[in-house]
Amino acid sequence: MKTIWRVSGYLFRYKAMFWSTIGLAIGSTLFFMIIPQVTRSMVDEAIIKRDVSALQVGVLSLVGCFFMREVLNSLRIRLNNTLEQRVLVEIRRDLHLKLMDLPIRYFDNRKSGEIASRVIEDVQNVERVILDGTEQGSTAIVMVVGITSILFYFEPRLATLMILPIPIMILLSRWHFRAQASNWKKVRRSAGELNSLLVEDIQGNRLINSFALRDREHSRFLDRARELQALTLKSMFRWSIHGPSTNFIVSMGTVAVVGYGGYLSVTEPETFTNGTFFMFFQYCFMLYMPLSQINGLNNLFATGKASGERVFEMLDHPVDIKSPDTPKPFPSGLLEVTYSDVAFNYSGRDTLLSDFSLNLQPGKVTALVGHTGAGKSTVANLLQRYYDVTAGSVSINGVDTRSLDLQELRRHIGVVAQDPFLFDGTVRDNLLLAKEDASEEELIQALEGACSWEFVSNLPEKLDTMIGEKGIRLSMGEKQRLTIARVILRNPPLVILDEATSSVDTLTEAKIQRAVDNLVKQRTTLVIAHRLSTVRHADQIVVLEKGAILEMGSHDDLLSRGGHYAKLWTTQTDVIPENAF
Repeated sequence: MKTIWRVSGYLFRYKAMFWSTIGLAIGSTLFFMIIPQVTRSMVDEAIIKRDVSALQVGVLSLVGCFFMREVLNSLRIRLNNTLEQRVLVEIRRDLHLKLMDLPIRYFDNRKSGEIASRVIEDVQNVERVILDGTEQGSTAIVMVVGITSILFYFEPRLATLMILPIPIMILLSRWHFRAQASNWKKVRRSAGELNSLLVEDIQGNRLINSFALRDREHSRFLDRARELQALTLKSMFRWSIHGPSTNFIVSMGTVAVVGYGGYLSVTEPETFTNGTFFMFFQYCFMLYMPLSQINGLNNLFATGKASGERVFEMLDHPVDIKSPDTPKPFPSGLLEVTYSDVAFNYSGRDTLLSDFSLNLQPGKVTALVGHTGAGKSTVANLLQRYYDVTAGSVSINGVDTRSLDLQELRRHIGVVAQDPFLFDGTVRDNLLLAKEDASEEELIQALEGACSWEFVSNLPEKLDTMIGEKGIRLSMGEKQRLTIARVILRNPPLVILDEATSSVDTLTEAKIQRAVDNLVKQRTTLVIAHRLSTVRHADQIVVLEKGAILEMGSHDDLLSRGGHYAKLWTTQTDVIPENAF
């Protein structure tokens, strides 16, 4: 129940609205509960005595009860829907804020579709529990307590027979809830995996088509869908036994009303009138209706509990990379980045960096080269605090990055990644991410600096052209140059270029290289590269191997040494002639 109580906390952020909803639901229920009293009076005072005026009063009373019930229901529905949407937004807002704060390590170990499933589907299930469950549960309790009191007031013996099935139903419901809880966890986990596969297939649509993997992926999807189907049906089959069984037990109360109530009306007509019998019969259905609702809430609570645990697992995940309580101001002027005796390893893997020390000279270009897995991207990730060092420090002008405000640190770093990411929107929208109030002239200047204005000016709507999800309507080179323009517009003092030309042809690489040359002027720059031709003009080239620095110097200096870099250069220029660049 801990999860349910935590979820209820969102309701109490809107106490007035919540209690008003409950009040309206109870008010509507009370008008409904008056109806059998009116019909008892109509039978005994109007129909039996053939009193037309009493009948008219009774009919008008019934109309009034039904009318007031539906007026209150209408207000309740409107208020309930408003509360429902506010709570949904609150939970999703908290989840999204948490997602933005979670460390990169969290996403390394989870699938994006599974995370999306928690934010969308699990939140929806949680919302149904806290609103539908609370409202239905409250009205059901009011009806059960109210009707039971009325029944005992009129005829305790028959009332006792009518409530005998209730304890049995409660015991069966508790057993069912416990049995269903673990299975619904599996259902939610399976739904998340199905979501992940669907997202992968959408994102990898071109790869699937190019490798003719349609049948393979369809088979994988069906396997996951059938697994979800089997788990869901397991829960439904349990319900198919539990639901009818409890309904049958509860319906024995109806048999008691007909049997024993009929007996009383025959043997004790003075105290147990026809109107009283009719009233008991109506209350019988009204009593067991909320009991059936409570019984049905078992499934709702089992689903909501499983979803709530998945939601709170995300909300409770520790954020180990965050801003200090009293951050230091970000250094000004040209920036020098210093890695001092840094040690780092990814979870479950051997140490990647050990006693690693390096200076990125202010206003200069430092390039990291080496084989895949040498630690190049890790050095860049540590500067951005995507991960924290396990020993040593990374500092900017002598200030440890861990003592800086995290958002302030990242605002001062411009990144051009190997896989450029663009949002589904216009060229302008994507550029304005760097500077919201940028003028048209500033946008064009940034595009010109990135050698992008030539192709942007030829787009159908120029800056206002829609480029599609992840910039799908642009070539790789065009996307890369737009990300460079975005960084130029931001004008950060630190720049990271992570394999910025690794996925383009030679001619496009030349255009990107010109854009890069414009970008890195008077900025401290860290370049990660496989193509050595792109870093030959770097002020400092660092050769990495298994997290250690093998050699360091300028291009000409390293070639003259005839070491590891010279061998890499010879290998690449043998494959691709140097004059090709």
